[in-house]
Amino acid sequence: MVTDEAVKEELFALGEGEKGDDFVCAILSFGGELGRDERGYYLFYATSDYRLALLLSSYLKRAYDFNGEIGITRPEDKRRKRLFTLSVRGRTALSLLSDLKKIRVSGGEITLLDSGLKRNVAYVSDPSAYVRGVYLSCGSLSRASGSIRLTLAFDIEEYADDFHSFLESEGIGFSKQEKNGKFYLNSRKGQSISDFFALAGASKTVLAVQDKLVLTEVKNKIQRASNLSAANMDKSMSAAVKQYNDAIYLKEHTSFYGVPEELTSVAKARIEHRDASLDELRELLPEKISKSGLYHRFEKIGEMVNALREEKA
Repeated sequence: MVTDEAVKEELFALGEGEKGDDFVCAILSFGGELGRDERGYYLFYATSDYRLALLLSSYLKRAYDFNGEIGITRPEDKRRKRLFTLSVRGRTALSLLSDLKKIRVSGGEITLLDSGLKRNVAYVSDPSAYVRGVYLSCGSLSRASGSIRLTLAFDIEEYADDFHSFLESEGIGFSKQEKNGKFYLNSRKGQSISDFFALAGASKTVLAVQDKLVLTEVKNKIQRASNLSAANMDKSMSAAVKQYNDAIYLKEHTSFYGVPEELTSVAKARIEHRDASLDELRELLPEKISKSGLYHRFEKIGEMVNALREEKA
């Protein structure tokens, strides 16, 4: 079964070994704050997902020997989720910001290259790592009308447009929507969802999505076959009812006097076997006749009945 929790478990497992900065940039883009105050440069990060905070903390410790603790902020509004925070300063912050190409040295002075943490996707060197970071930060997988839906939620339209263009360049189709001041990229197409997670390197999720696609296709084929069978049965039953009614009318108004023997035998057979199919009716007739030949005889009976009705009108 494909679930959001299973997807994130796989992506978190992949993220534990991340070494590049594309993954970190993607995570920081949706919860990070970069700036400078009287104490120098700082990087602040907040998320409602403890696993993301722990993942970033582990990365900083592994890459920069960062030993800061994860803070917890409990909002006054009990309906809101608590936030897990990381505050990075000093040498660790400078090293990280330099690696992320957010600061530069000019004339011996450190200057801010830009105040945003968003990285233009065009300059991403590891698309898989970046996609993993984006999904973990703002992605979710849900079920809708028997199918699965992948949603990416952005607070800034520029970020949504940038990532949307990136997905299109990879041949992955998502739709864009705006609701309550947020911007969403969505897809219910199984193949697009599968391609997204393939790009993220989530092989287990890709297999689960593909299994879901196969199962859905099989169910659809069974349903189509069932609908076709039911339609054919209804059509056959309607034809049998008409043939029976025509045979009864012909008998009541002619007693089969003057009716060719080959038509009389067919009419009598239909009266005696009201619900029989044409194939079953063929086996009951003394002479050999094809299915199309039997159908043609019923058409002749129908024409005779129509003529009789017109005479009596």
